[in-house]
Amino acid sequence: MLFEPLTLDGRKRSAAYHATRLSTLRGRLAKKLDQVDHAADRVEQAAAVLVEATRQPDTDVTIAPSVVLMHLEASQTLGL
Repeated sequence: MLFEPLTLDGRKRSAAYHATRLSTLRGRLAKKLDQVDHAADRVEQAAAVLVEATRQPDTDVTIAPSVVLMHLEASQTLGL
């Protein structure tokens, strides 16, 4: 949008500028919200894939947890 040359009545120019700026910001916000919706859909799809991949099989398989014993001195760390 082109603005009129600067006149003594800056209120008209200011109102036009603010209306144009608001319209631009609304357009940007709508675009960002669409991007967020698209990203949320991708996250939901990935979560569904993860749930399906980690679903336990129908058969009962008992896996005994392995026990690891460690003794650390006061000055030692696990290095994590």
